[in-house]
Amino acid sequence: MQYLLPLLDESVSLAEVHSRLLTAFRPPDHWFYLDPVSQMVMAILGGRTYRAVSKAAFHALLDRFGCWEAVRDAAVEDVDAVIGQVTYSDEKARRLQAALRRLTALRGRLDLTFLADWPVEPALDWLERLPGVGRKVSTATLNFSLLRKKAMVIDTHHLRVLRRMGLVRPRASLEEAYDLVMPRLPQAWTAETYADHHHLMTRLGERICRHKAPDCGACPLQEMCSTGRSVPARQEGLDK
Repeated sequence: MQYLLPLLDESVSLAEVHSRLLTAFRPPDHWFYLDPVSQMVMAILGGRTYRAVSKAAFHALLDRFGCWEAVRDAAVEDVDAVIGQVTYSDEKARRLQAALRRLTALRGRLDLTFLADWPVEPALDWLERLPGVGRKVSTATLNFSLLRKKAMVIDTHHLRVLRRMGLVRPRASLEEAYDLVMPRLPQAWTAETYADHHHLMTRLGERICRHKAPDCGACPLQEMCSTGRSVPARQEGLDK
């Protein structure tokens, strides 16, 4: 269930945040949308892993096994060997197979298209019954796939920006951040806008609001940010 929790800094407009990020960065590229099971697999592989690495692992699985049913039924050691470049590959191999097996047990086949007619919150709850599927994987499955649902994906980069801006507690979890942010997103935003916003916030976290060395003076959100307001602004602007 989603609770209407107060943002810590109610003065910040997420629509303004989005507008500033669009001005600072190129709009995100749009991509080919995967079916929801494939997107779930991609999201499980992607945790704490560079996108290029997880994408390569995703395609390597299909090249080696041909379909997700074969991945589900393979020896876990064989799956681990194929995805060995991703972070925690052995753990992800086990979780991926467990999720695929549980989905088969619940639905009789590897298919999530039935969620197309479900509201977002019950769909998240259902997905998170699967092993290895937390809030990041469930929202990615709903928003980034052909389901195109209005569920905001929040990863570690996105969450770091929210924490430093003072929009969530410094130790807020992904689930808490989701419950805080979702009710404040503009009603006019589409599922595509949700995806764009996530990618812009992640880009900010990767390039500027970095974990160890944030460049607050270069941030387009500096004056809106409780952390950034204590740092002098840089005049030359951002590389686009």
